[in-house]
Amino acid sequence: MGNKNKEGGKKAGGEASAYHHKSKGGGRKKQAAGGDAPSPAKAAGSLPAPSVSFNPKDATDPFELLDMCVAALHDKHASTATREAALASLAGALEGAVPLDEAADGRPLVIFALCGAAIKRGTAAPALAREARLAYRAVGLLALTLRNGGSTEILAESFPVLARALQQAPSSADAATVAAALDCLAAVTFAGALGPEEAERSLKAIMGVVCPNPKSPTAISGRVSPQVVAATVSTWTFLVTTAAVTDAQRKADRAAWAATVGALAGVLLEAAGEALAVCVELNLTQYTPRKDMEAVRARVSDLAIEAAGKGADKTLFLEQKDLFRQISAYMERGERPRPLVLRTSPDRRESIRASTWAKMAQLNFLRRFLAGGFLAHVKGNRLFKETFDVGADDKATLSIARRKVVLKAMDKGMKMNRELSWAVKNVYCLPQGGPPESNKPDQLLKLGWH
Repeated sequence: MGNKNKEGGKKAGGEASAYHHKSKGGGRKKQAAGGDAPSPAKAAGSLPAPSVSFNPKDATDPFELLDMCVAALHDKHASTATREAALASLAGALEGAVPLDEAADGRPLVIFALCGAAIKRGTAAPALAREARLAYRAVGLLALTLRNGGSTEILAESFPVLARALQQAPSSADAATVAAALDCLAAVTFAGALGPEEAERSLKAIMGVVCPNPKSPTAISGRVSPQVVAATVSTWTFLVTTAAVTDAQRKADRAAWAATVGALAGVLLEAAGEALAVCVELNLTQYTPRKDMEAVRARVSDLAIEAAGKGADKTLFLEQKDLFRQISAYMERGERPRPLVLRTSPDRRESIRASTWAKMAQLNFLRRFLAGGFLAHVKGNRLFKETFDVGADDKATLSIARRKVVLKAMDKGMKMNRELSWAVKNVYCLPQGGPPESNKPDQLLKLGWH
């Protein structure tokens, strides 16, 4: 073995030496040709472009923070952590009810487009799902913030993407991302819908998450997690209270409404109980067969005794029992729920009072979705001020039907101003020459929504 190794070593050494002599001249030529130091221009071109430094603490006001977030999201070299931080800060700023006027400000369009791009990235790569969740939230908050009809455009542009995401949700996305998409659709529909038809379209898309089979509309899919079921019921309940469904619509879609009531009755969740009470209060059960309603009442009565089951939060056992007792009393005897009182001032002198199931459902959703920005929106957002302001009728609820239709002239003027906003005032100081196609809204939206 030693001799073989020795001979092999000599042979290998000889071949290596021969190769060295053969390539010696070529090596010198290559060194002569490429030995010079690269030019400064080439060296600079080979280095990665610097990314935007993002530190939200440097912002002196909400508008500067929005600009910093936009710059970070537009930066092609930003890391995933930077983009997530920018989206989180963006949502935090919008929670504070920043007074954005899309008729004279280019920020909303650019924010919407960049959030769409983040959603597209998160949908394509599960590792970037948190980006998508934060972007969904930012889009919903943006729609609730706009003043002059821009939320209507957000709904028109985002609904196809949101509906498609929810249709594919059970098999392709995690529960938290699906819940974020549901919240986003509910928020943009409430803010942007100009009539009950658009609200009904969103209601069907939401309920389709848990009842995807049209042939069995009351059957909850076994692939849907309890978290997604709870989010679906919560968003559906909020939206149905704002849709102002007419008697004619209930009669025309009696089978669909009956199926929805049946599906809600089959879910052992606190949100489903609240949804059933809302359906009864809004007379959505008018055309539900009597035997089905008797079964629903019996189920609610059972839950009032022992509110437990798949998806139920055991830590809130007593609260759930109390809730279902109130629902049972309302369905059987028409007893109103105990009024809900929310303090809206530090001195506890101002408060919001709700004495109907519909208004309670709206308050519950908005408090959860707006989080720390709930009071800021209630006091400063005209979408909520009429209904939730101090001294407002405690039985009055938000309604899409009462919203004034945006005039075509105003809409046209808003689009013209939006197209000129970047030419008049570039407030972003973005790298790489500003937002792509920022003076062409249709092309800008293609970043994430087309």
